[in-house]
Amino acid sequence: MGYDLDFGEYFVYDDLTAHLKGLAEAYPKLATLESIGKSWQGRDVWVMTLTNPETGTPDSKPAFYIDAHIHAEEVTTSHTALYTIWYLLTNYDNNADVTWLLENMTFYIVPRINPDGAEISLTTAHHWCGNGRYLPGEEQTKGLCQHDIDGDGLIVQMRIEDPNGEWRVSEDDARLMVQRQPGEVNNGPYYRLYREGEVRGEWDGVNFEIHKPRDGNLNRNFPAGWRPEFRQYGAGELPLSEPETKAVADFILNHPNISGMQCYHTHGGLHLRPSLVEPDSTLPRFDLAVYNRIGAMGTELTGYPVISVYEEFTNDPDKPRVGSEMQWSYDEFGIITFSTELWNPQLAAGIEVPAKYQIGARSTDDEIKLLNYNDEHLGGKGFIEWREFDHPQFGPVEIGGWTHMYTFRNPPPVSMASSEEAKNFLFDTIHTNCLFTLKHAMTTPLLTIQAAEVEKLADDLYKVSVIVGNEGFLPTHLTQRALAHGTAKEVEVKLYAEDGEVLIGKLGQSIGHLAGRDERTATWSPWLREWSDTNRKLEWLLRAPDNTTLTITASSQKAGTKQVEVTLS
Repeated sequence: MGYDLDFGEYFVYDDLTAHLKGLAEAYPKLATLESIGKSWQGRDVWVMTLTNPETGTPDSKPAFYIDAHIHAEEVTTSHTALYTIWYLLTNYDNNADVTWLLENMTFYIVPRINPDGAEISLTTAHHWCGNGRYLPGEEQTKGLCQHDIDGDGLIVQMRIEDPNGEWRVSEDDARLMVQRQPGEVNNGPYYRLYREGEVRGEWDGVNFEIHKPRDGNLNRNFPAGWRPEFRQYGAGELPLSEPETKAVADFILNHPNISGMQCYHTHGGLHLRPSLVEPDSTLPRFDLAVYNRIGAMGTELTGYPVISVYEEFTNDPDKPRVGSEMQWSYDEFGIITFSTELWNPQLAAGIEVPAKYQIGARSTDDEIKLLNYNDEHLGGKGFIEWREFDHPQFGPVEIGGWTHMYTFRNPPPVSMASSEEAKNFLFDTIHTNCLFTLKHAMTTPLLTIQAAEVEKLADDLYKVSVIVGNEGFLPTHLTQRALAHGTAKEVEVKLYAEDGEVLIGKLGQSIGHLAGRDERTATWSPWLREWSDTNRKLEWLLRAPDNTTLTITASSQKAGTKQVEVTLS
């Protein structure tokens, strides 16, 4: 048994599918592969279910859900999800944590939500392609549209000399373009910088517009806070109007045992947490504390800080991101969800305080560090030297600048790396983030039947006692948000006896929720949070013949189901 996988290069759809099928065939006891739906172009959206069925069916255990590659260019994400599948399967029975996870939990892993967009990004020079509904060259029909105008297989930048331009060539490195200062007038020549492309539609030969591409953002298409396209770029026609997001949402709704979630993105080197739409002061304070405690494990393993999307990752707080998966999973259902931005080239380049939201112009010092990173670790492949080109519309221009896919958006594959250190960038990213996700999974609530006893009081008269407990870190309701919304059902205990009569006690009853270890941040103190019960004792008095077998079942939507049998004697 075994399945060897080289994670040094990224996988197109057919290769990814072959590896998923290969893993499912190599580990048939632990892994089941199925399609949860079709993409816009008809590709399967795969999910791998992982658990040891000998310790319970998948739906009888708390589950951890992972998905990736919702945005086309973010290929490191599907690599991380696939690596997590491989790591769990190949380490079962020889790694104590992995063995515990697959015996006590179920994993649902969707490696590539957006296979159409991913395929475009992996096989073309296309810079934006969103959900893949529009093929290269079709996503924009007017204004300046991205296009590989010089036919070199890359879409980079054009610099066009213009006395009104915002940019000039740096004195420190001729490759570097720096912004012109507000009062700068005599240090030209000056340039305008544009994405490499061509003007389509009507054009007067002078002015042209740059429109947002019709790329579609699947992570704006979820129901929570959804706004139409004119208010939220990329939102789609309606909530869950895209087949990929509909498939994901249906899967999550059909698996109420999901007790934790991880969504992978690139780039930034950050573990993002809620809220996406409000400041931290609006979050239930105990939920925020739990996020920070779990997130601290991620920071220790990956080096990535944990930050609020709204407070530190939103360019304009007056226009927060809405319709995202994490907003839906936490704000509506109270599931602890992290949305990790894998990889940060600025950290790899030695920039000590990198930008969290990387869309603005970088300082000259930071840009030089990135150029040095490119020269040392990428053999210069991350930056195209400026060269003259006779543009069919603009005339003389220069084309060059940063490539995007394997410099900023994703760590370089091994074939692109020119140093031993760079050859480890990709593996280190996927490995450390896999380990954090597994640590997060291990915080699940976990229901147990800690004791089951029978006491004979008289002929055919018995007292039956059980203690039902939660041995997990999180409570059986997961979060205060879930408790407020009623999205985690209470623990239910049922007694079944084929023969006999219950005199005291109910055959089926709710015992409320059981606390986890998260409340107990220190030894007990009257000034700290009051502790709740982590277990409950239940008793029944019944009349039944000797040797009657009783079945007692305890079940929790988020903490699993446990069952014991006792014999009256």
